[in-house]
Amino acid sequence: LAADRYGGEAFVPTVKSMAVPSYDPRRAGSMALAYATSDRGACHRRARPFEREVFDEEWSLRDQVRAVVTAQNARSVLWSLPTDDFLGDVFDDLGAEWLTALGRPADSSELYRLGERVWTLVRLFNVREGFDREDDSLPSIFRDPPADSHGRGGAIDPDRFERALDRYYAARGWGPTGRPLAETLERLELADVVDDGTPLDDPREWDDGSVSES
Repeated sequence: LAADRYGGEAFVPTVKSMAVPSYDPRRAGSMALAYATSDRGACHRRARPFEREVFDEEWSLRDQVRAVVTAQNARSVLWSLPTDDFLGDVFDDLGAEWLTALGRPADSSELYRLGERVWTLVRLFNVREGFDREDDSLPSIFRDPPADSHGRGGAIDPDRFERALDRYYAARGWGPTGRPLAETLERLELADVVDDGTPLDDPREWDDGSVSES
């Protein structure tokens, strides 16, 4: 509100109107992708792969996308259970053993698919409300290196980010505008939840092109 009234919006980094938390995505491309593709904005609880990336060797776009998609799907499952956000990180099987103990057996692959369904369902809601690729973006301030970079760089490369977004959409079974494909909804058994007000991506409208592997 202060930025709206007094100016300085460029210095108040937000994604989908949600303020960016303390984790600077310029040090981890996966975190930049996680912020941009989060359903509600720059939320570190939706996925925080930076905890691995910053201590690992340089990740490729494929590594970043895989980490973000996996974390988002896993957390979508765990939010469906009565479990603490941080405790959920210890469930490598997505809570399958816990559910078995409660008399509701389910294997981890089934639960992971459930997480993908939940994430896609939420995306459909956002798409119906008018969200698309333009909303999966980052504040321009992240195109500059942090003040304490000491020449080590760290700025978000816009072209590389867009390539990561392309790969993310492909991994999700969404089109280049960020809208799910009809075939993806059929696979996830979500086709019946789409109404006339929910636009989907149509492969016939795409431009030919390839997605970079780097």
